[in-house]
Amino acid sequence: MQDQASQYPGAGQVTMPADVPAQFMLPLDDSCTLYSQLLPMAGSPTRLALYQNSIHSLSLPSALWDAFQRACNRGASNQQLADIIKSDPVLAATLLRSVNSAGFGLRTPINDVGRAISHLGHSLTRSVVARHSFSSNIASKGKEYHARTLWKHGMAVSALAEIVARYIPGCDGDEAATLGLFHDVGRISFDLFTQFMQSATLDPEKGHLAYECARFGCTHIDLGVLLATHWELPEKIVQGIIYHHHPGHSSADTVPEEVRAEVLAVYLADLLAIRLGFAGGNPGLMFPHASFAGMLSKATLGEIMNDKRVSAELTRVAAIEF
Repeated sequence: MQDQASQYPGAGQVTMPADVPAQFMLPLDDSCTLYSQLLPMAGSPTRLALYQNSIHSLSLPSALWDAFQRACNRGASNQQLADIIKSDPVLAATLLRSVNSAGFGLRTPINDVGRAISHLGHSLTRSVVARHSFSSNIASKGKEYHARTLWKHGMAVSALAEIVARYIPGCDGDEAATLGLFHDVGRISFDLFTQFMQSATLDPEKGHLAYECARFGCTHIDLGVLLATHWELPEKIVQGIIYHHHPGHSSADTVPEEVRAEVLAVYLADLLAIRLGFAGGNPGLMFPHASFAGMLSKATLGEIMNDKRVSAELTRVAAIEF
């Protein structure tokens, strides 16, 4: 499991704040970095216009992604999903390579796409399909972030958001999982713009959004919205990207009601992913605003962390190879 804190000069560690609501308390260890606050930041309009021109030059994902999502939403069988995936031989090969990753320890290789979906589950299968559909024209290695690490983080948050959603009344698990997969997609595109990078230091008193803005003139939220809009993702996913850090700096009523539950599920899943070693591009924790506490009524975050499904899903994410 990855530890990203070392790439950020100035990243510090503090003790658990005393005012964190009981619902959001987590057991912490010495590896945890806590932010004193998470400052919201607005990107430079000039810089964003420049970035938008470059993003618009990226190719659009294939129609397969939409077909796969529609099939999932109507409860398609594994064989029906397999038929969609097999329409793209490269994707089918990628899925089979993933399910036969050494980390899964299979005694007999799986050579059937339908069986691969059964073994991986819909969450990991969705992640493999998304990575294949959306990352082909974005560099996998760069100066700022490693795309493989970011996709692993997204896969972890997606799987965990689906679990967390079960503890938040009214939360749609499938939508939370999809948002979890794409919540940090803007970070993947930072490496398209390394020529504009400025020197910056992460200040735990301000949080990582301020660091990104100082370094690139915008945040991964800004770039995520540009990418999601260009890729024609559903409006609810775009809204989720816009608001996915709001629980860390604003009250619950600042998040539109139609995405509030899913945004909280993803935010809590993100905390769990960072705490459990899948930090992706952000090494720090900022606990949610107290106004969100009433939404987590079925268990505490610490209890969710001990849910056996959490460790099982993260083990699967860790095992998968690209």
